[in-house]
Amino acid sequence: MNRDRPRLIGVLFWGCAGSSAVLQALMWQVPVPARLASAATLVLLALLWPALRWRRGTGRWPVTTVFLLLSVLGGSVDGSNVSLFLLLIALTNVTLAFGPRAGALTTAALVVAQFAGQLWLGHRTPLWAAYETFAIALYGVFVMTLATAVNEARAARDRADRLHDELAEAHRDLRGYAERAHELAVAEERVRMARELHDSVGHHLTVVKVGLENAERWRDREPDAAWQDVHQAKTLTGDALQEIRRVVRALRPSQLDGRRGSDALRDLAGSFRGTGLDVEITVDGAERPLGPVRETVLFRALQESLTNALRHSGGTRIEVRLGFAPDAARLTVTDDGHGAAGAPHGFGLTSLAARVHDAGGTLTTTDPASGGFRVRIDLPDPPPHRSAALPRPVPGAAVPPGAGDAVPRRGLGTATRLGAGDAVPRRGACDEATPA
Repeated sequence: MNRDRPRLIGVLFWGCAGSSAVLQALMWQVPVPARLASAATLVLLALLWPALRWRRGTGRWPVTTVFLLLSVLGGSVDGSNVSLFLLLIALTNVTLAFGPRAGALTTAALVVAQFAGQLWLGHRTPLWAAYETFAIALYGVFVMTLATAVNEARAARDRADRLHDELAEAHRDLRGYAERAHELAVAEERVRMARELHDSVGHHLTVVKVGLENAERWRDREPDAAWQDVHQAKTLTGDALQEIRRVVRALRPSQLDGRRGSDALRDLAGSFRGTGLDVEITVDGAERPLGPVRETVLFRALQESLTNALRHSGGTRIEVRLGFAPDAARLTVTDDGHGAAGAPHGFGLTSLAARVHDAGGTLTTTDPASGGFRVRIDLPDPPPHRSAALPRPVPGAAVPPGAGDAVPRRGLGTATRLGAGDAVPRRGACDEATPA
């Protein structure tokens, strides 16, 4: 079955063809040759019916033309009004398959042929011929209008189907994008979790390891100091466990709870007592709140620097300077170890660079001429526009001109020395620390 053909058109065609056949069988007064010609016409129309196309752009002129001519011939030999409906069906096919212009031209041709036939062959008066022609023209215009409306409805339905397909495709694409975004979010969260575990638990375990090594080394000579290191290791182990639990709930250092700025940094430096590190913290300029994000960045920067000094550089003295300018903050951490010497950075500094970048700042690592290793964090306020590229700390990388130049070196220069007078021996405290 042709799905493009309107169902009502099919019902009308077979109804008209059957009615015409019955009428021809009952009309004995019609000559036999005329009835045979009418029957042959109906048979040919029935054979051509499945070959007709009913959607615009798919019509075939030879089939449509033959069907139209057979409809005209059937009406001329039939003489009944039933055959007129077959002609109108043929006109409908022309309009649906080839558009309203073809339908209008076909209607005009039928009107001219009808008028000429009535005038010369039917020996009608011009007025009577015009009357007969007007009826054909009226029927033709009605059918052509109806067929045009069907074409427009089909075009609207085709557009709706096309839009539906596009919407379905866009929905599939959007679902794919959502899945990829979910995968990226999961991957990013895993990186953040790894960074948090490295920055928190790794720091605690490093201090615990060094403290236990000191306790083992000096347990006979200075048992009180050794037990103090064991007690600190026990405390830090509990802190590490709490950090693991906290990472599941949030991604903010617990040491910052209730503390901020230099106070949190001093508490962090205090946790390194007994490891052999002598940490001095100096605040330059008028200290002001930086917000939780940037305070976390500075806290993690100092934590990573102290941990790296303990693990890798072999330094024992750490100088920390926290500077405040009207539109920026700077943290500089310098140790007296052997420096990076162009070695590639590990996961810790790479993760720290990502943190600083996310906060709108820059991270620079250098080997000072006097020796050691230096990490500098510059955090402008407010953060500038950040590019999509992820910066990596490069030894000796230059700081953009003017970045942090306004940080004052005089004024509120309070200095705090932590661990300088600690009773635990400093010599060899980090000699056997295994690099992570």
